[in-house]
Amino acid sequence: MIRTIVATAVWVVLTHAGFAQPDNRPDAPDASAEQDSIHQRLESYVQAFNQQDAAAVAAFWSPDCISTAEDSGQRIEGREALRQHFAEFFKESPDARLVGEVTDIQIVRPDVAVIEGRTTLVLADAEPVETVFAATLVKEENQWLITNSRERDVLPLTSPQDALKDLEWLIGTWEDQTENGHVVTTIRWAPNRAFLIRSFAAYVDDQEQQGTQVIGWDPRNRQIRTWIFHSDGSFGQGTISRHDDAWMLKMSQTLSDGRTAAGTQILTRVDDNTITVQVIGETVAGELIPTADPVTVVRTADASGSSTDAAANAEGVKP
Repeated sequence: MIRTIVATAVWVVLTHAGFAQPDNRPDAPDASAEQDSIHQRLESYVQAFNQQDAAAVAAFWSPDCISTAEDSGQRIEGREALRQHFAEFFKESPDARLVGEVTDIQIVRPDVAVIEGRTTLVLADAEPVETVFAATLVKEENQWLITNSRERDVLPLTSPQDALKDLEWLIGTWEDQTENGHVVTTIRWAPNRAFLIRSFAAYVDDQEQQGTQVIGWDPRNRQIRTWIFHSDGSFGQGTISRHDDAWMLKMSQTLSDGRTAAGTQILTRVDDNTITVQVIGETVAGELIPTADPVTVVRTADASGSSTDAAANAEGVKP
């Protein structure tokens, strides 16, 4: 709540040279002077915040200001509303301190400036929280005021291996059997454990189709993604998300004949050696396909290649 509001509002004053306009611009002297003025205002803002003065901090915002936290969607409007939030925050966190840096200042016109930067909120009883922000300042009565700000948390960098750790239990060999055929799947780590690789062979009506699926971590969008390639030339991609004991794979594909297909595959973990798989909402060339019953898939070998108890009980013809 208040953390995301205050995190945009404090900047460490950096050297002015980093934000100076090129000397050959006609407006260079005026822009440089305004940047100096903004730096002085921000320095004063830092002092007010670290003195826990909610009224003084709020005075640096315009009367009709808007502060938006993109992660939570929280939006606070008006200087008085911000003052109340700052007062509440300082009461709950009297030792709070903010540090940060301005990464860019743009003088849009003599009375409007746009600032970007990063801040770190330091609390006595919690881990520091990093935030990136963009703020618009307006000049009123010869003072720069914050009129609009948007901020979002900087989430800790996640390694591919850590992001995929919750899917590591899938490593091994699996098999499912239906009336029309069966599928044998092997899942393994790629080198450096950067991706999970699924190799599969489907045997349906005496025909074999092979394929490869790659599962990886998208650090930009912070989600698990997947790409799939079939031996008939069809291919697809999608995203993977967890919902309790189930994993949802939202896929879109291009078939070998050029038609498009889409659907959501629900993979539910029954126990360490058993999962069920069901596809819902499947369409081919825009036509909805009836939803089939879930298929039970059993592990036939673990990550070391040893056979499992489920394999001993599994029925069906082996390839």
